[in-house]
Amino acid sequence: MAAKSIRPTKPRLKKQKRRPWYMFVVYFLVYSLLLTAGVAFYIWKVNPEIIKFEWNSEESKLDGIKEFNILLAGQDAGFGGNRTDTIMVGHVSLKDKYANFISIPRDTRVRIPGHGIDKINAAYAYGGTDLLLKTVEGFLGADIDFYVVFRLDAAIKLIDAMGGVNIDVEKNLYYRDRAQNLYINLKKGRQHLDGEKAVQYARFRHDQMGDIGRIERQQKLLNALARKATSYEIIKHLPKIVFELVRQKHIDTNLTFKDAIILTRAYDDQIASSVQTFLLPGEPRDIDSISYIVPDMEEVPYMVGGILRGGFHPRNKLVNIIVKNGCGSPMLAKKYKKRLEYYGFEVIKTENAMDFDYDKTVVIVRKKTPFANAIAKLLMAEKETDLKPDSMANLEVILGKDKL
Repeated sequence: MAAKSIRPTKPRLKKQKRRPWYMFVVYFLVYSLLLTAGVAFYIWKVNPEIIKFEWNSEESKLDGIKEFNILLAGQDAGFGGNRTDTIMVGHVSLKDKYANFISIPRDTRVRIPGHGIDKINAAYAYGGTDLLLKTVEGFLGADIDFYVVFRLDAAIKLIDAMGGVNIDVEKNLYYRDRAQNLYINLKKGRQHLDGEKAVQYARFRHDQMGDIGRIERQQKLLNALARKATSYEIIKHLPKIVFELVRQKHIDTNLTFKDAIILTRAYDDQIASSVQTFLLPGEPRDIDSISYIVPDMEEVPYMVGGILRGGFHPRNKLVNIIVKNGCGSPMLAKKYKKRLEYYGFEVIKTENAMDFDYDKTVVIVRKKTPFANAIAKLLMAEKETDLKPDSMANLEVILGKDKL
C-alpha cells in the first residue's frame, strides 16, 4: 500500500486576527431565541391558551444544572449542501457567569465513526446531528449536553419576518466572490434592508478597516435589530416567528422551551461580557490533494481540559505567573503560557531562566497563593517556596527537560 503523500502548504503571512462573519448570525439567533422564550413565557403566564408551543415543551433538562457543554453548528447551503460551515463547542457556567467556546475549523481532519478520515464538516451530511455529536465528542474527548443546529439563512428569514431593518450605510460597499456566490452592492445612505442585504452588510470586510469595520457594522446592525425586536409591533409576533423557524427545522435543538426560560433569566451583562472564543490549534496541509486543517493533538487536550472539562475559572486570573524556559528549547515558554491561559491563569511574562540545566519543571512560590498546588499538579511539576514580597508574580514556572 502506497504511503500517503503529505505536503505542507506554504507558510501563511501573519494576518490580523479576525472574527468570522457568521458570529453575527450566532449572536443574533441566540439573542432571538432567548428573547422569544422570555416573551412567550410572559404571554403564557397571562393566558396559556394564546400560545400553541411548536418548541419542545418537555420538562427542563437544565433545571438544577449550573454548568454544561453545548454545541453550536450552522449549515450553509452555499458551502456544500448539508455540511456544517460553523462548529463551536462551549462550556457555559450559569453559576460563575461565563462562557468559553472552541471554534473548530470546518476543514479539520478527524475520524468520523463509520466513515473513516474526513473533514469534520462532513459528519452532519453523513448522519445528521447524532453523527455530528458523536464525531465531535470522540475527537475532543468531552461530553456535549446540548446542541443548537441552525441554517445560516435562518437569520435572513427572521429579519424578513420582522419586516427588515433600517440602517444608515456609512459608505458604498461593493464586493464580489463567485466561489462563495457572494455579491454585495450597497449604496451609501439611510435605507431599508431586507434579510439578505442585512446579512451582506454584516459580512462586508473588504476595505482598509478590515475586520474592525465589519465588527462595528455587525454591532450597529445587532443594535438596530434588538431595538426593532423589542418594539411592541414585533415583540408580540416574535414567538410565532421563531417557533415557525424551529418547526421548519431552520433551528434544531434539544433545549426545551423551559430550558430557554432558564437561560433567559440567567443571561445578563456579566455573561455577555465574559464570552471568550478560542480557535482550535492546527495547521493547513494538503493530504492526497485534499486541503485539511490538521489539528495539533499535543495542544488540543490542554485546550479541552481548560475550556470544556471545568479547568477554567474566572478566579484563576487572580494569580500572576511568570513562565521561564529552563531547558533552552525555543518557544517553549510561550507554548506553556498559552496552555495556562486556557485555564484562565494570568501569565504576565515569559523569559529565559538564568540557566538551561533544569531536568524537571518546578513551580516556585514567590508570594503566598492558594493556586500553587493546582498549577504544580496541572504541569506535573515539583513545588518550591522561596518568598519574595517584591516579586511581580505570585508564581514562577521554570520549564525543565521533562517538557520537551
